[in-house]
Amino acid sequence: MKENPYAKLSLDELKTKAKNLKKATSIFTGILMVLIFAVVFLAIRQGFSMMTLVPTALLPMLIINIMSLNTIQKEIQSRKS
Repeated sequence: MKENPYAKLSLDELKTKAKNLKKATSIFTGILMVLIFAVVFLAIRQGFSMMTLVPTALLPMLIINIMSLNTIQKEIQSRKS
């Protein structure tokens, strides 16, 4: 089983990392939503292009950020109890 990389950090470091990751994920989500809207708009007006695949290619990065945030929050919860 994989070792938890957040187990070595202090509680304050975990909270800071969670706060920063939450901000970055929300900004990235907003940018991705705008990009999806723009791609759909352009696909309707000009047809399919390779730019249509960009939001799909960036989606795994969003998923990884969300999974990392969940792991950090679980570690924080385990330390509080």
